[in-house]
Amino acid sequence: MRIGVDCDGVLTDMSEYIFQYGEKWFKRKPQNFDAFNPSEIFNCSKLQELIFAVRYFFTYCKKWPPRKYAAPAIRKLLNDGHEVYQITARKFASRNNFLGRYSRKLYKHWLKEHGFKFSGIFFCSDSRGPADKMKGVKSVSADIMIDDRPEIALYLARRNVKVMLFDNRYNKGVRHKNIIRVYDWKDAYKKLSALAETL
Repeated sequence: MRIGVDCDGVLTDMSEYIFQYGEKWFKRKPQNFDAFNPSEIFNCSKLQELIFAVRYFFTYCKKWPPRKYAAPAIRKLLNDGHEVYQITARKFASRNNFLGRYSRKLYKHWLKEHGFKFSGIFFCSDSRGPADKMKGVKSVSADIMIDDRPEIALYLARRNVKVMLFDNRYNKGVRHKNIIRVYDWKDAYKKLSALAETL
């Protein structure tokens, strides 16, 4: 089986990062724990969100830990004979300039530091949204994509791509016949293994 895996929100708990560093930056507690973007979580302007992102993005890239059991689960999937690809819209990483090269370098270093191994990496545009994620899925002929974003999960599912949706507060209402919800990496491994037996 070929498996596509998103990073932010799947390999990491990005919401927890936004809650922690946003509270420090905006000097108030989150206003909406069920939102996805800092502007909605902290009820701030898009400009304030951008300034927050510029201040803390590289701290996140270098220091934020992976979700528990993420790296071991992916290594087990590879050992089981599956191909596992990173398909990520990591900020700046698809750009062909200094910032893009630096973002990719930090990302690959983070993967290595935390023991992640993948069959390959596809960097999607962080500005072109779900259609670019679909391009990544097609480029590696993924049988299933693991993601957390509601709009991406639904976009793929409606186009007959199986999606494993990593549970979070901001995607609670997402439902589709092609979407399987998972709650942690042990659950994801178990459900992927079961799915592989049916393909």
